[in-house]
Amino acid sequence: MPRSRKPSLTAAAGAEAQALATRMLAMQAEAGLTIAMRMPLLLKGALGDSSGQREATKAVVEKVSAVVESSVAATYATTAFWWSFALNPLAQADLTEAAAKVAHSTLEPFARRTRANAARLTGRRR
Repeated sequence: MPRSRKPSLTAAAGAEAQALATRMLAMQAEAGLTIAMRMPLLLKGALGDSSGQREATKAVVEKVSAVVESSVAATYATTAFWWSFALNPLAQADLTEAAAKVAHSTLEPFARRTRANAARLTGRRR
């Protein structure tokens, strides 16, 4: 009977995937809270209130800086993996672990900002 050649996830890769899923769920909750708390401020800014306009500017600047920082982090993590693979081609390369590291480094700037915004807009301390 032929055996399936479907690759199995290692325990470490499964743990990485679970940690990534947990991080995504936390970010979604914090982003939803941030959006709910920002909407009244943005509406006031649309009506001419300067604090609402500052909040809108802050939101746009944060997003642009998070995208740039995320791109740099993802590029760095990917480059580090490929350089280590190129310098030691006989080493056991775990692509799932490398992909998880790239995903974590890509999400970190966004996670940090959503966590800080949720805390700032709800008035709670971290």
